[in-house]
Amino acid sequence: MIKTSLCLLALLALALPCVGETTRPLLPLPTGGSAGKIAPPTDPNHFTFVLSGDNRAAGRNVPAPPTAAEIFSETRLLQPALCLWTGDCIFGSDDTVGEAAAEYDVFLACALSAATPVYNSPGNHEIFDRKEMETLYTSKMGRLYGSFDYGNSHFIALDTEEIGHEGGIGKAQRDWLQHDLAANQKAAHIFVFMHHPLFPKVAKEGFPDAANRDDIHKLFVQYGVKHVFSGHEHLYYQSVHDGVTYTVSGGGGAPSDADPREGGFQHYLLFEIDGDKVTATVLQPWRLFAQVAPVQPDGSCSAVVSNYNDADLSVCVELPSDRFGKNAVLTASSTYKGKTHPLEATLVPSRVPGVLTVRVTVPKHRAAFVTIGPKR
Repeated sequence: MIKTSLCLLALLALALPCVGETTRPLLPLPTGGSAGKIAPPTDPNHFTFVLSGDNRAAGRNVPAPPTAAEIFSETRLLQPALCLWTGDCIFGSDDTVGEAAAEYDVFLACALSAATPVYNSPGNHEIFDRKEMETLYTSKMGRLYGSFDYGNSHFIALDTEEIGHEGGIGKAQRDWLQHDLAANQKAAHIFVFMHHPLFPKVAKEGFPDAANRDDIHKLFVQYGVKHVFSGHEHLYYQSVHDGVTYTVSGGGGAPSDADPREGGFQHYLLFEIDGDKVTATVLQPWRLFAQVAPVQPDGSCSAVVSNYNDADLSVCVELPSDRFGKNAVLTASSTYKGKTHPLEATLVPSRVPGVLTVRVTVPKHRAAFVTIGPKR
């Protein structure tokens, strides 16, 4: 018999109301389809989300690197509740408005492939201290800053690229931030994401105004923020200040800012929320793959999910057959050196029509063979 269970984002619907309140609700990027909607988790104290950013090209009129597309492809396999992006999703900068608009269209189509709601905080390449680029951003991507809830947690996106305040936070946004933090103190976790880091690996990449940086940091400390995410530096770097963990994750494909041994490698992060516990796993793209075989004449279908990461991963594989319903037989296993090991697999609600979605935990350094077919 197939064990059935509800999956995170079981039925794609509107987001939960905020734990406290927000005067600037932030919506997912307008990718269209189910990826633009978000639904409450079956367990508000247990869910996952992906963090990445800085996927922009190396120059004007240069195609974007394929890294973001691969990260979104792997996000579709991981099926987290949501994805946070820390900006620089286009080259922008000295682009014409038309060129930047076309780059947004490419990125939004790419994000749609994740079948997961994506939230972005604008980077310097999106805005570049140009009012017309700021206007384009809001028309293509939505609000420059705002907040939303998911499960037991509150998420805040900040705009560190305000016109006239590049690499900082202006007074109006700062006052809104304090109000939003005060209104949501009952949240189990408050996660903040932005583009410019408060505490970068290289000092010049942070806020130009140290007083502005310190003021925002004090707000985080005052209201119990424990995790702040940023990009801008094209590397992975983490530091702790007064109990606040600051994570720089700019590994979405832009040119690296450091040697790989110093964090300069392409990557994304998978966060798991389990009650009051937050666990982060650093993943590198091109280490998680799914190959789905064609549907057989009897309606059966199979897939291989390969996990080359150094961590067990719970993944969802979409099989292009929805013929069997409750009369299906589902099997999953991994093999290594002549031994076969059964794996627990469950059918979960599909995010896209016309497929059966199977969730299975694939051990690190292994592949899972998943098959669904009729009862014999």
